[in-house]
Amino acid sequence: MARASKRNLVLDTAETLFVQNGFAATGINQITQEAGIASMTLYNNFKSKNDLVLAVLARKNKALFEGLDAALESAADEPGAQILATFDFLSEYVSADTHSHNDGSFTGCAFNHAASEFRELNHPIHQAATQHKQQLLDIFERLAEEMEHPTPLAFAQTLLLLVDGALSSAQIMGDMSMFDRARAAAKTLIELSV
Repeated sequence: MARASKRNLVLDTAETLFVQNGFAATGINQITQEAGIASMTLYNNFKSKNDLVLAVLARKNKALFEGLDAALESAADEPGAQILATFDFLSEYVSADTHSHNDGSFTGCAFNHAASEFRELNHPIHQAATQHKQQLLDIFERLAEEMEHPTPLAFAQTLLLLVDGALSSAQIMGDMSMFDRARAAAKTLIELSV
């Protein structure tokens, strides 16, 4: 098996186990057994478990923002429409993630979980979670500036709160319609801003 495919096998297996069990509760031995590889194979690709966690998060971040960029490109040029397209994309992304689990449940945001398990603000894994949220906040702030919102950062932070609230509520309550509610709230805020 080529090195790249072994690396992807490790990433796929680790991501599945991290989602199911949490980052801290998932051990290296469990990952190697599930993947059917030797520990040396894992350590040839990742220096440590933390490096593996960071690689899983980086891959998830890349996939999400590549998808979001494509959704924004296909949305209308108007910034309010692009904000709503962001909510639509995130709803579809989470729905697809939910269907990928055997029990059909939504396990929540991997970045929120990472930040809660690695609580120290300067820990590299916590920093990866922070950068993920900052990337979404930056998109919202740019769109708010394009809308000529009087307080673009505050508006962007409010939109991020709606996203995180929908993520948490969907996970806790098992109700994916929370994204519809968050989108409706964002639409109201946009309409009040123009």
